[in-house]
Amino acid sequence: MTQTFRDICWCGNTELSEFSPDYLACSKCGTLVSKTGLRSEQLRVQDDNHDFYGKEYWLSYQTEHYGFPDIRQRARQDLPERCLHWLRTLMAYKLPPAKVLELGCAHGGFVAMMGWAGFDAMGLELSPWVVEFAQQTFNIPILSGPIEDQQLGSELFDAIVLYDVLEHLPDPVATMSHGASLLKEDGIFIVQMPNYEEGKTYSEMVAQNDHFLHQMKSIEHIHLLSRRGVSQFFKNLGFEFLQFEQELFDYDMFFVASRQPLVRYTDEQISYYLLKSPSGRMVQALLDKSSEFNQLQFQYKNTQIEYQTSETRRAELLKIIEQQDQEIASLQSQVNATVTDLQQTKSQLTEAHSDLQHTQSQLTQAHSDLQHTQSQLNQSNSEVQDTQSQLVNAYSEIQHTQSQLTQVHSDLQHTQSQLTQIHSHLQHTQSQLAQSQEKIQDFQQNQLQQIQNQLNEAEAKLKVINVEIAAMKTSKFWKMRSLWFKFKGFVGLPTDNE
Repeated sequence: MTQTFRDICWCGNTELSEFSPDYLACSKCGTLVSKTGLRSEQLRVQDDNHDFYGKEYWLSYQTEHYGFPDIRQRARQDLPERCLHWLRTLMAYKLPPAKVLELGCAHGGFVAMMGWAGFDAMGLELSPWVVEFAQQTFNIPILSGPIEDQQLGSELFDAIVLYDVLEHLPDPVATMSHGASLLKEDGIFIVQMPNYEEGKTYSEMVAQNDHFLHQMKSIEHIHLLSRRGVSQFFKNLGFEFLQFEQELFDYDMFFVASRQPLVRYTDEQISYYLLKSPSGRMVQALLDKSSEFNQLQFQYKNTQIEYQTSETRRAELLKIIEQQDQEIASLQSQVNATVTDLQQTKSQLTEAHSDLQHTQSQLTQAHSDLQHTQSQLNQSNSEVQDTQSQLVNAYSEIQHTQSQLTQVHSDLQHTQSQLTQIHSHLQHTQSQLAQSQEKIQDFQQNQLQQIQNQLNEAEAKLKVINVEIAAMKTSKFWKMRSLWFKFKGFVGLPTDNE
């Protein structure tokens, strides 16, 4: 079988990144795209003994590779489980005698059950051997080969259902677009397929042993879509209304897609149509039993949860009991040690009793001494009280003294501040005085020098005058003057000297 590398997603995006050894991840729609999945031409079954989806795929391949029952076993096992689950959902949106096509109908059990319920149903399969097996097993109408090869009119079906099929399609857009053309305007798709939960990496899946790993069958499962991818896929087809239903297995998603808003039928409306025919009554009985089974299964799951919770609690209690047993053993060991210590203590107690008697005698003497000491203590207490009173007075005086000292310290600081200012002023005054003394000395020296000069000049003039006076005394005039003064004195006249 030739396998070629796939490098484009169904949405047309070619920017695919590595996700796992066998899958790439689409950056736009989140789909996982197989690197080695089958091509469209490889889906056709020309040789039932050798082609991939031929006879051996149904009889041995799924059993050997996945552990599934072969198609004969599934033709029995699927009826009360999968087929009833699918039928209940189909009848919630479409009622008999609606025309329904199942793509990939396998053994044909669901097509048969739709027919029993009153639907105009047919199937389609790729393998001629499977087509023959379905016809022989359930006597149903079934087409052979890809849907694109069928000669069918447009707007023919009320519903097309495909369970575990879409992920196998090499070109899902082309196949589903063709299917959409076969649906009436209010027709619906009902799809079951693996649900890829975006956000998980491949390494996380491996570490958690995720159930979805079993869906990563790179040869068959070519496109693994998430809910986001499915919504985008069907919106592109014109089916904007999607309703996700309860899936049968936790790794699947199960949904209805429509061009128009979806309307559900009630259980009473469904029963009304089923009870119109004997085979429909049989289907209704199966649905009733299926509901009872589902309820029992739900109760069983709840019971399992309660049982697991109980087992967890039992394990916790058992652990507590084991811990308590260990604590009891430890306490027993401590009790044994305590008994031994008690025996030793008993012996010591006897010796202590003897010592006690001796001690009591000493205690009597000590009591007498205590009374004497108590008397002395009372006297000491009186003295202590006097001392405390004196101490209180002294403490009060100390506080007063400290207050005065604080005031003195404050005054001293103020005086020091003033002294500092006076010292500064004194220095300034001394500096001015020194300058004044220097000026006075300079002035005195200048004055003395001037006076000395004047004295010298006066002495010189005096000498001159003295010379002149001496000259005058020897002259006639001076002699006449002297006689004149004598005369004036003689006659009683005043002289110039008076």
